[in-house]
Amino acid sequence: MTMVTISSTFKNISEIPNLLNVFGNFGNEYEYTETCIFRRIRPPQCPECNNTTVHNGFNRYTKKELGTIKIGKYLCKHCGKMFEEQRAAWEEIKTELFSQLGKIYQMLRLNHVSYQAISSIMELIYSRSKGTVFREFNKMMEAVEVPQLKSVYIVHYDEQFPKEGRCQKFRLTLLDAKTKQKLADELFEDKSPDTIKQFLISKLDTSKPIFIVTDFGTSYPKVLEEVFGDKLLHQYCLLHLNKLIVKDFPRKSSIAQELVKYRLLNIFYNREKEIERLVQLELEEREIIKNEVVYKAWIKKAKNEFYRFVHELELSRRRKKENLEINSLDKAEKNFNDLFNKLNSFDISVQTRLKMIKKNWKNLIMFHFVDGAPATNNSIENYYSTSLKTHRKKQFRTDIGIINQLQLSSMKRAGMFNEKKPTLIERFLAFLPFINY
Repeated sequence: MTMVTISSTFKNISEIPNLLNVFGNFGNEYEYTETCIFRRIRPPQCPECNNTTVHNGFNRYTKKELGTIKIGKYLCKHCGKMFEEQRAAWEEIKTELFSQLGKIYQMLRLNHVSYQAISSIMELIYSRSKGTVFREFNKMMEAVEVPQLKSVYIVHYDEQFPKEGRCQKFRLTLLDAKTKQKLADELFEDKSPDTIKQFLISKLDTSKPIFIVTDFGTSYPKVLEEVFGDKLLHQYCLLHLNKLIVKDFPRKSSIAQELVKYRLLNIFYNREKEIERLVQLELEEREIIKNEVVYKAWIKKAKNEFYRFVHELELSRRRKKENLEINSLDKAEKNFNDLFNKLNSFDISVQTRLKMIKKNWKNLIMFHFVDGAPATNNSIENYYSTSLKTHRKKQFRTDIGIINQLQLSSMKRAGMFNEKKPTLIERFLAFLPFINY
């Protein structure tokens, strides 16, 4: 294998490995001279008149705080044309270094470090102003391409509402249920049915059957049916249903109300242990509820003990790495029917919730009929919590700031930050032979 000739001196002998890394792609017709000039050993022919040229000094190229390279020049004595050797190797090591710095900016921005803070950190590495960091980061983000998934059957859909300054934006997102990878994640000025419809049509194959999980947005059933027709399997998120059920009850509820609440929660999830404990407490409540003073102290103690009991059940599941058990379809139907048959004995809010569940029953049990289908939108909620946290989604001053944050999150989920890369010190070592002492 032929390679560039390196003329060693007492000064550069220790830098020969670095010089070979920089100029290693050039053949043996090139040299790096004792006076640190990169050029061809035999001057090339003139591009104008095709006569042989001669060496004619060099041009200096300096990158502040990194170093200087001397690029050889050539002169044609026949026609007087002057030109210089290519400096691709110099440009390449600069590009590689600044690309590495850009990846540092990306990692810091992914973790919500401000541009000013990044600039301060860079003062310890290689000085970059806040404005330079901002421009280089945005330039890199414009060139990023995140791998997209294809042939998806089961997806999650949800919305988030970040702000650009004081202007409300609408973030529409599709997530693959199997891989938990983003399919689409875009910002819009509104979230009208037409906007949602066009978003879905542009991102999904509407000619194939699809299982899609959403919350209880009132516009979704009509929009999804118009887009997918009879190919649609639409599942409502059971987590959102549970949240709605909890909101139906006052914060300072009685044990009897807690019992009704947990019986509603028990329709789709196994809450038998909590119900068993509440039944015992409710019997005690009946005995002392007439004595207001005694009851006031008792209810506070009883509810605290119950909440501790619920928390211990949750901790036990976490230790065993188990999720809350979902009831079988038969069990869910039985639990619901037991409650619905006593409809008139409940408060109006509970009656309304039971009627709502009955009306949407088909969309609440759809996951039972598709293997591997999710019952909740937890995956997309987790994606939102990591990509644009609730306390941060009001902090962006520009549209680009929000989009870049979403893009960074997609890069992380696609594993683009896990690729093995040369270290920053390796990039800086390439400049060692060219430092101006």
